[in-house]
Amino acid sequence: MKPYKLILMVLLLVSCSDADETYYEISGDEVLYHSVYRLGQEYYTKTHTSIEVVEGADAKTFQQLTKYYGIDKLSVFNETKKLIKRDPATFKVIKRYVTADKYGVYYDNNIIPNSHGPSFRFLNDKYAVDDNQVYYNPSDPNSILHGIDKNSFSVLGDDYSEYAKDKKQVFYKGKSIDDADVNSFSILKNDFSKDGTSIFFKREKIKEADYNSFQILSYEEVKEYEYKFEAQDHNNLYSGNGSSIRITKKTEVTNEH
Repeated sequence: MKPYKLILMVLLLVSCSDADETYYEISGDEVLYHSVYRLGQEYYTKTHTSIEVVEGADAKTFQQLTKYYGIDKLSVFNETKKLIKRDPATFKVIKRYVTADKYGVYYDNNIIPNSHGPSFRFLNDKYAVDDNQVYYNPSDPNSILHGIDKNSFSVLGDDYSEYAKDKKQVFYKGKSIDDADVNSFSILKNDFSKDGTSIFFKREKIKEADYNSFQILSYEEVKEYEYKFEAQDHNNLYSGNGSSIRITKKTEVTNEH
């Protein structure tokens, strides 16, 4: 097993066990918050627990929504903190750091400007929409896509795809691929794509690529979020590590031998 996969499994086990120890409890007239934390060099071997009173919470009407959020008849709580200007009747937890209510959508408890909480939904793991706007990894104003035709907007690919389109343009990681033709665009493999005339790596057209003969030879994950690849066409060899692409003419390789 690769070391990074082993580390990931350990982190998943740690996070699962920690989550089991994190919860709200009603105790008489009080709401208590049980949480676990880890320190320094003993992070992977030892846990510490704490129990705190959730100040201002009404025990008679309190409900736990997730391990990290709860509501009573008047307020919304994140762990032990009462959140200002939240509507408990419409408040919902969408993801770990993404929440919403009738006032808007919040990332890490900060409201995203012009967001519409009641209509907000994820289209896949990366893109989301509401009645007002479209988002890529919603977190702040910079995550909002501008110049979008919202009625024709859709995700391309699977649940983790970075690609989307509307009737006018194609997007990669929330930014337009300026030279791509929407009607003929398709994904080749992760960061590689094509339209009717061109090959693209991320948002850039590979100007050197021979369209008809281009093919991806190998694509291998080397660690989480990083990979290496090899491709070729009639004239060139292509290689890279996911952040950049190297282009070598086949004639140069031949001359070396």
